[in-house]
Amino acid sequence: MCGFQLFNNPFGFQFTDDRTGNAYLSTENSAFIMQDKYMQLDINLPSRRIFGLGERTKDFLLGEGTWTMWANGQETPFDDGKGGKQTYGVHPFMLVQSSTKSEYFGLFFRNSNAMSPIIQYTDGGKALFSYITTGGQIEIYFMFKGDPGSIISQYHNIIGKPTLTPFWSLGWHASAYAYQNQSDIQNNIDGYAAADIPLEGIWLDIPYMNKYYDFTVDTVKFPSLKNLTDTCHANGQRVIPIIDAGISSNDTQNKYFAAAAANNSLLRSTAFPDE
Repeated sequence: MCGFQLFNNPFGFQFTDDRTGNAYLSTENSAFIMQDKYMQLDINLPSRRIFGLGERTKDFLLGEGTWTMWANGQETPFDDGKGGKQTYGVHPFMLVQSSTKSEYFGLFFRNSNAMSPIIQYTDGGKALFSYITTGGQIEIYFMFKGDPGSIISQYHNIIGKPTLTPFWSLGWHASAYAYQNQSDIQNNIDGYAAADIPLEGIWLDIPYMNKYYDFTVDTVKFPSLKNLTDTCHANGQRVIPIIDAGISSNDTQNKYFAAAAANNSLLRSTAFPDE
Protein backbone atom coordinates (compact mmCIF):
# COMPACT_ATOMS: atom_id res chain seq x y z
CA MET A 1 0.00 0.00 0.00
CA CYS A 2 1.03 3.61 -0.61
CA GLY A 3 -0.02 6.74 1.16
CA PHE A 4 -1.81 9.37 -0.94
CA GLN A 5 -2.48 13.03 -0.27
CA LEU A 6 -4.57 15.39 -2.37
CA PHE A 7 -4.02 19.15 -2.14
CA ASN A 8 -6.82 21.50 -3.14
CA ASN A 9 -5.46 25.03 -3.14
CA PRO A 10 -3.40 24.94 -5.23
CA PHE A 11 -4.13 21.55 -6.73
CA GLY A 12 -1.51 18.87 -6.20
CA PHE A 13 -1.01 15.32 -5.01
CA GLN A 14 1.61 13.17 -3.35
CA PHE A 15 2.35 9.46 -3.07
CA THR A 16 4.27 8.33 0.00
CA ASP A 17 5.89 5.14 1.22
CA ASP A 18 3.62 3.96 4.04
CA ARG A 19 6.59 2.27 5.75
CA THR A 20 8.87 5.29 5.97
CA GLY A 21 6.65 8.29 5.23
CA ASN A 22 9.06 9.39 2.49
CA ALA A 23 7.50 10.77 -0.68
CA TYR A 24 7.74 8.72 -3.85
CA LEU A 25 6.70 11.78 -5.83
CA SER A 26 4.89 15.03 -5.25
CA THR A 27 3.30 17.82 -7.29
CA GLU A 28 2.66 20.03 -4.27
CA ASN A 29 3.19 23.75 -5.06
CA SER A 30 4.41 22.82 -8.56
CA ALA A 31 3.35 23.97 -12.02
CA PHE A 32 0.13 22.51 -13.44
CA ILE A 33 -0.98 24.06 -16.75
CA MET A 34 -3.92 22.92 -18.89
CA GLN A 35 -4.41 24.58 -22.29
CA ASP A 36 -5.67 23.50 -25.69
CA LYS A 37 -2.28 22.66 -27.17
CA TYR A 38 -0.01 22.84 -24.14
CA MET A 39 -0.15 20.91 -20.91
CA GLN A 40 2.47 20.75 -18.17
CA LEU A 41 2.64 18.88 -14.89
CA ASP A 42 5.74 19.27 -12.68
CA ILE A 43 6.62 16.29 -10.48
CA ASN A 44 9.22 16.33 -7.71
CA LEU A 45 11.23 13.09 -7.67
CA PRO A 46 13.31 11.66 -4.80
CA SER A 47 16.43 10.88 -6.86
CA ARG A 48 18.29 11.65 -10.07
CA ARG A 49 18.41 8.03 -11.19
CA ILE A 50 15.86 8.23 -13.99
CA PHE A 51 15.65 5.81 -16.91
CA GLY A 52 13.41 5.34 -19.94
CA LEU A 53 11.52 7.84 -22.12
CA GLY A 54 12.65 6.12 -25.31
CA GLU A 55 13.40 5.86 -28.09
CA ARG A 56 16.77 7.61 -28.40
CA THR A 57 20.50 6.99 -28.70
CA LYS A 58 21.68 7.89 -25.22
CA ASP A 59 23.45 6.62 -22.14
CA PHE A 60 21.13 4.37 -20.15
CA LEU A 61 20.87 6.88 -17.30
CA LEU A 62 19.02 10.04 -18.33
CA GLY A 63 20.45 13.32 -17.10
CA GLU A 64 19.28 16.89 -17.13
CA GLY A 65 17.77 17.96 -20.41
CA THR A 66 14.76 17.95 -22.72
CA TRP A 67 13.85 14.42 -23.82
CA THR A 68 11.36 14.84 -26.65
CA MET A 69 9.15 11.96 -27.78
CA TRP A 70 7.60 11.98 -31.24
CA ALA A 71 8.05 9.26 -33.89
CA ASN A 72 10.66 10.67 -36.25
CA GLY A 73 12.22 8.86 -39.20
CA GLN A 74 15.54 10.64 -38.88
CA GLU A 75 18.95 9.14 -38.42
CA THR A 76 20.01 8.23 -34.90
CA PRO A 77 22.31 10.99 -33.60
CA PHE A 78 23.42 10.89 -29.99
CA ASP A 79 20.75 12.66 -27.97
CA ASP A 80 22.38 15.52 -26.09
CA GLY A 81 19.21 16.45 -24.20
CA LYS A 82 18.56 19.62 -26.17
CA GLY A 83 15.41 18.26 -27.79
CA GLY A 84 14.52 17.04 -31.26
CA LYS A 85 16.89 14.06 -31.39
CA GLN A 86 14.42 11.28 -30.60
CA THR A 87 14.05 8.42 -33.09
CA TYR A 88 11.31 6.09 -34.35
CA GLY A 89 9.84 4.62 -31.16
CA VAL A 90 7.75 6.37 -28.51
CA HIS A 91 7.83 4.82 -25.05
CA PRO A 92 6.56 7.36 -22.48
CA PHE A 93 7.55 5.23 -19.50
CA MET A 94 10.11 6.16 -16.87
CA LEU A 95 11.78 4.17 -14.12
CA VAL A 96 12.91 6.12 -11.03
CA GLN A 97 14.92 5.06 -8.00
CA SER A 98 13.05 5.79 -4.78
CA SER A 99 14.54 7.11 -1.53
CA THR A 100 14.97 3.43 -0.60
CA LYS A 101 17.84 2.74 -2.96
CA SER A 102 16.95 -0.91 -3.59
CA GLU A 103 13.46 0.03 -4.76
CA TYR A 104 12.13 1.77 -7.85
CA PHE A 105 8.82 3.04 -9.14
CA GLY A 106 7.46 3.64 -12.61
CA LEU A 107 5.29 6.17 -14.41
CA PHE A 108 3.56 5.56 -17.73
CA PHE A 109 2.16 8.62 -19.54
CA ARG A 110 -0.58 7.32 -21.86
CA ASN A 111 -0.64 9.90 -24.63
CA SER A 112 -0.14 9.77 -28.40
CA ASN A 113 0.62 13.49 -28.81
CA ALA A 114 4.08 15.01 -29.06
CA MET A 115 5.77 15.13 -25.66
CA SER A 116 8.70 17.19 -24.43
CA PRO A 117 9.54 16.19 -20.85
CA ILE A 118 12.29 18.08 -19.05
CA ILE A 119 14.53 16.85 -16.22
CA GLN A 120 16.16 19.38 -13.90
CA TYR A 121 18.30 18.51 -10.90
CA THR A 122 17.37 20.00 -7.54
CA ASP A 123 19.06 20.11 -4.15
CA GLY A 124 19.74 17.00 -2.10
CA GLY A 125 20.28 14.68 -5.05
CA LYS A 126 16.66 15.05 -6.17
CA ALA A 127 15.08 16.06 -9.50
CA LEU A 128 12.18 18.00 -10.94
CA PHE A 129 10.43 16.29 -13.83
CA SER A 130 8.26 18.50 -16.06
CA TYR A 131 5.86 16.46 -18.15
CA ILE A 132 4.92 18.58 -21.18
CA THR A 133 2.66 17.55 -24.04
CA THR A 134 0.91 19.30 -26.92
CA GLY A 135 -2.50 17.73 -26.46
CA GLY A 136 -4.62 14.80 -25.44
CA GLN A 137 -5.03 14.40 -21.72
CA ILE A 138 -2.81 13.81 -18.72
CA GLU A 139 -3.33 10.13 -17.99
CA ILE A 140 -0.65 8.60 -15.77
CA TYR A 141 -0.26 5.07 -14.47
CA PHE A 142 1.81 4.69 -11.29
CA MET A 143 3.71 1.55 -10.30
CA PHE A 144 5.31 1.38 -6.85
CA LYS A 145 7.45 -0.82 -4.61
CA GLY A 146 9.74 -3.16 -6.44
CA ASP A 147 13.05 -3.77 -8.12
CA PRO A 148 13.37 -2.66 -11.75
CA GLY A 149 12.26 -6.06 -13.06
CA SER A 150 9.03 -6.13 -11.07
CA ILE A 151 8.17 -2.52 -11.95
CA ILE A 152 8.67 -3.23 -15.67
CA SER A 153 6.55 -6.37 -15.25
CA GLN A 154 3.74 -4.17 -13.88
CA TYR A 155 4.19 -1.89 -16.87
CA HIS A 156 3.81 -4.84 -19.24
CA ASN A 157 0.61 -5.82 -17.44
CA ILE A 158 -0.76 -2.44 -18.54
CA ILE A 159 0.46 -2.22 -22.15
CA GLY A 160 0.48 -5.95 -22.92
CA LYS A 161 3.08 -8.69 -22.89
CA PRO A 162 5.82 -8.88 -25.53
CA THR A 163 4.98 -11.08 -28.50
CA LEU A 164 7.19 -14.08 -29.18
CA THR A 165 8.82 -13.21 -32.51
CA PRO A 166 9.17 -15.76 -35.33
CA PHE A 167 12.51 -17.55 -35.31
CA TRP A 168 13.55 -16.20 -38.72
CA SER A 169 13.19 -12.60 -37.53
CA LEU A 170 16.03 -13.14 -35.04
CA GLY A 171 18.56 -13.69 -37.81
CA TRP A 172 20.58 -11.17 -39.82
CA HIS A 173 18.62 -8.78 -42.04
CA ALA A 174 19.78 -6.32 -44.68
CA SER A 175 18.16 -3.01 -45.58
CA ALA A 176 19.24 0.40 -46.85
CA TYR A 177 17.52 3.30 -48.56
CA ALA A 178 20.66 3.50 -50.74
CA TYR A 179 19.55 0.36 -52.61
CA GLN A 180 17.67 2.12 -55.40
CA ASN A 181 16.91 -0.74 -57.81
CA GLN A 182 16.70 -4.48 -58.13
CA SER A 183 20.35 -4.80 -59.19
CA ASP A 184 21.44 -3.08 -55.96
CA ILE A 185 19.37 -5.55 -53.95
CA GLN A 186 20.67 -8.57 -55.88
CA ASN A 187 24.30 -7.42 -55.54
CA ASN A 188 23.75 -7.08 -51.81
CA ILE A 189 22.34 -10.61 -51.56
CA ASP A 190 25.16 -12.00 -53.70
CA GLY A 191 27.73 -10.22 -51.52
CA TYR A 192 26.45 -11.94 -48.39
CA ALA A 193 26.52 -15.30 -50.16
CA ALA A 194 30.07 -14.74 -51.46
CA ALA A 195 31.23 -13.87 -47.95
CA ASP A 196 29.40 -16.90 -46.54
CA ILE A 197 27.39 -14.70 -44.17
CA PRO A 198 23.91 -16.05 -43.33
CA LEU A 199 21.13 -13.70 -44.44
CA GLU A 200 17.61 -14.30 -43.15
CA GLY A 201 15.73 -11.28 -44.50
CA ILE A 202 15.91 -8.57 -47.14
CA TRP A 203 13.96 -5.38 -46.49
CA LEU A 204 12.92 -3.29 -49.48
CA ASP A 205 12.89 0.41 -48.66
CA ILE A 206 10.46 2.75 -50.43
CA PRO A 207 12.42 3.17 -53.72
CA TYR A 208 10.74 -0.06 -54.92
CA MET A 209 7.42 1.82 -55.13
CA ASN A 210 6.12 3.55 -58.24
CA LYS A 211 6.36 7.29 -57.41
CA TYR A 212 6.27 6.22 -53.74
CA TYR A 213 2.61 5.23 -54.07
CA ASP A 214 1.63 2.57 -51.55
CA PHE A 215 0.92 -0.94 -52.84
CA THR A 216 2.73 -0.33 -56.15
CA VAL A 217 6.01 -1.45 -57.73
CA ASP A 218 8.30 0.55 -60.02
CA THR A 219 8.68 -2.01 -62.79
CA VAL A 220 11.54 -0.02 -64.37
CA LYS A 221 13.75 -0.12 -61.28
CA PHE A 222 12.41 -3.50 -60.19
CA PRO A 223 11.54 -5.33 -63.43
CA SER A 224 11.18 -8.82 -61.91
CA LEU A 225 10.51 -8.40 -58.22
CA LYS A 226 8.49 -11.63 -58.14
CA ASN A 227 11.43 -13.63 -59.49
CA LEU A 228 13.71 -12.04 -56.89
CA THR A 229 11.24 -12.91 -54.16
CA ASP A 230 10.77 -16.49 -55.39
CA THR A 231 14.54 -17.01 -55.46
CA CYS A 232 14.91 -15.69 -51.92
CA HIS A 233 12.11 -17.93 -50.70
CA ALA A 234 13.75 -20.93 -52.36
CA ASN A 235 16.92 -20.07 -50.39
CA GLY A 236 14.99 -19.87 -47.13
CA GLN A 237 15.12 -16.07 -47.03
CA ARG A 238 12.30 -13.60 -46.44
CA VAL A 239 11.57 -10.43 -48.43
CA ILE A 240 9.83 -7.67 -46.48
CA PRO A 241 8.59 -4.56 -48.35
CA ILE A 242 8.34 -1.37 -46.32
CA ILE A 243 5.01 0.44 -46.68
CA ASP A 244 4.64 4.07 -45.58
CA ALA A 245 1.29 4.99 -44.10
CA GLY A 246 0.61 7.98 -46.37
CA ILE A 247 -1.48 7.68 -49.54
CA SER A 248 -0.84 10.44 -52.10
CA SER A 249 -3.86 12.44 -53.26
CA ASN A 250 -2.14 12.80 -56.65
CA ASP A 251 -2.89 9.13 -57.30
CA THR A 252 -6.64 9.64 -57.65
CA GLN A 253 -7.06 6.37 -59.55
CA ASN A 254 -5.77 4.41 -56.58
CA LYS A 255 -8.67 2.31 -55.29
CA TYR A 256 -7.46 2.61 -51.71
CA PHE A 257 -7.42 6.41 -51.94
CA ALA A 258 -10.84 6.48 -53.59
CA ALA A 259 -12.39 4.23 -50.94
CA ALA A 260 -10.82 6.18 -48.07
CA ALA A 261 -11.88 9.52 -49.55
CA ALA A 262 -15.45 8.29 -50.01
CA ASN A 263 -15.51 7.11 -46.42
CA ASN A 264 -13.96 10.36 -45.13
CA SER A 265 -11.17 8.31 -43.55
CA LEU A 266 -8.19 10.44 -44.64
CA LEU A 267 -6.14 12.80 -42.49
CA ARG A 268 -4.77 15.79 -44.37
CA SER A 269 -1.01 16.22 -44.06
CA THR A 270 0.08 19.22 -42.02
CA ALA A 271 3.42 19.23 -43.84
CA PHE A 272 1.89 19.02 -47.34
CA PRO A 273 -1.74 20.19 -46.96
CA ASP A 274 -2.42 20.08 -50.70
CA GLU A 275 -1.46 16.41 -51.02
